[in-house]
Amino acid sequence: MNTRRWTMIIALASIALLHSAASAQGFNMAFNQLPPASPLTTTCEGNTPLPDGTVVKIFQDVDNDGPDAEDPQPVVCTDPPDCITPFDAVNFNEFLVNGDALFIGTGYFGTEVSLTCASTVPANPHYYLRIYEVDGITPLWTSTVATAVIGYQEVNFTDEDWTCGAGGPQCTVIDETE
Repeated sequence: MNTRRWTMIIALASIALLHSAASAQGFNMAFNQLPPASPLTTTCEGNTPLPDGTVVKIFQDVDNDGPDAEDPQPVVCTDPPDCITPFDAVNFNEFLVNGDALFIGTGYFGTEVSLTCASTVPANPHYYLRIYEVDGITPLWTSTVATAVIGYQEVNFTDEDWTCGAGGPQCTVIDETE
């Protein structure tokens, strides 16, 4: 009788665990800088739009206080595009400006693949974009923070969603041994 109870308890616990894993729902976020917003430029108040190929980095506002030097880039999963492990990982954490390639114009972009976390929406689902000066250290453009929700969403930035140059240098980690 005792063995039967333990078998039943283990079976019920396994079912509950499988149900909670199966019901986990992630998010898909597409980031866009599209007309009628202004193109992002190579300098603050400049007239030269950012060329295709300029790196746009994604950061996670882990302390929910807006963009700052403590915010890391989200962890990229080991199995893109599925992103099951590690838990809370995403399929990428940077992309390229691609306005000319998408025929929307220089200085614009649209993520061709959504930022995805298949397992769940993280505890701190707050993300923002940053483009650096040529030195790779000084922020040029920083977006407002967008909060991920379950399922698909598009984040269409406007001119008011970007700060140029503010915030000063942010340390960029090249490898974890530094």
